Amino acid sequence: MPWGVRYHYVKNPGFTKHMLQELYLVRHAAPDRTTGVPYHTPPGPPLTAIGVREAHAAGAWLVGRGIEQLFCSPFTRTRQTAEAIAPALALPITFAETLREGAPGEKMDQIRARTSELLTQIDDSPLRCVALVSHGAPIRSLLEYTTDMRIDLRPHTYDNGNCAPTAGVWYGRRASNGWVWELAFRPTQKANSTS
Repeated sequence: MPWGVRYHYVKNPGFTKHMLQELYLVRHAAPDRTTGVPYHTPPGPPLTAIGVREAHAAGAWLVGRGIEQLFCSPFTRTRQTAEAIAPALALPITFAETLREGAPGEKMDQIRARTSELLTQIDDSPLRCVALVSHGAPIRSLLEYTTDMRIDLRPHTYDNGNCAPTAGVWYGRRASNGWVWELAFRPTQKANSTS
């Protein structure tokens, strides 16, 4: 299936009223893996020059989408991505430790538990539309959690096995019978060029 195909799944069907209606899952932009800084422990490597351009492109795409709050992992690469997005949205950045990169030895079930806890807290708030700037594993965990593990991410394999390209954005909306997801944005070649 091509990127942009919509996935529709049921999560917690019934009559529960949820405030959260839309969710944007933003993967950090391209990191500099040549720095020698450990990738999976804070602070992690910074963005490359291409990554900075990707982050600005994601911010421009997110403008006008009704995002009320911007949450971010505390790692350097996610912080720098969020710092490129926040001015475009005229929002402050709220750091959330639960969105951090998977630690060495941390299992997907553990990542899913911490990210789903954050999602539950957001769902219990008056927020209707939020963006989360995070990493591949937490994004995968949220996609799996909101679809009861039924989403097929095999067509979405990008660098290092991630389910989103760098600065890619998954968009989810809550429908009457569950969440509908699509990989809605990925940077163009122009954002990735060196010119």
